[in-house]
Amino acid sequence: MPMPSCSWRKSARSASMMASDLNSASIPAAPAAARVAPVFGRLGWISRLVLALATALALGATGIMILEGFSRYVLDVSYFWAEESVRFLMVWAFFLTLGIAGFRHCHIRTELLVQRLPPPVQRAVWLLTCLAGMAFAFILAYSSIPQVQRFYTMGMVSESSLELPMWLLFLAMPVGGLALFVYYACAAWYAWRWGDPFVPEAAEDEPDAGVVAAISGKEPLL
Repeated sequence: MPMPSCSWRKSARSASMMASDLNSASIPAAPAAARVAPVFGRLGWISRLVLALATALALGATGIMILEGFSRYVLDVSYFWAEESVRFLMVWAFFLTLGIAGFRHCHIRTELLVQRLPPPVQRAVWLLTCLAGMAFAFILAYSSIPQVQRFYTMGMVSESSLELPMWLLFLAMPVGGLALFVYYACAAWYAWRWGDPFVPEAAEDEPDAGVVAAISGKEPLL
């Protein structure tokens, strides 16, 4: 006796369900995506603002030095405020960029020994380096505060006729120490959570074709 068409549909549906169950059981589940470490050293708008201010101070000091050299040797005129202004501007430009230079991977790093250590020892060295940097930054900031207070209380000014307050010059030391402490604290958190905070980002730009040809000997350097 022939089987009705509905029973054929039920049999085909059950067979396809069994086949899909077998395939899903035989194929292992794909592993979860590995957690990607964030890039260390990305500057926020506050850091970019501080960097722009330090750059403006350094450019101002450079302009004053050029003006002073030109006027002294060409016009035979020397400005009394030039030397002291350059000193104040350069000191502040330097201390403002202490922490930002670390975030931009501009601090000197020796890695010949660290790269040959096992990964757990490398992490311990990174953390120890961050702790030492935090200790140095704390000493720099804390020890300079009494000096700033002393100059502010005494009302001491600079030797030139500008009479700039000396506490304003020495205030750059605790500010720079605080910025350096923040950098090493962020580096310690990154080393504990993710990995090496001191390694610079790999360069994505390809080398210039002319430079490659000159190095390989295909074209002369000059």
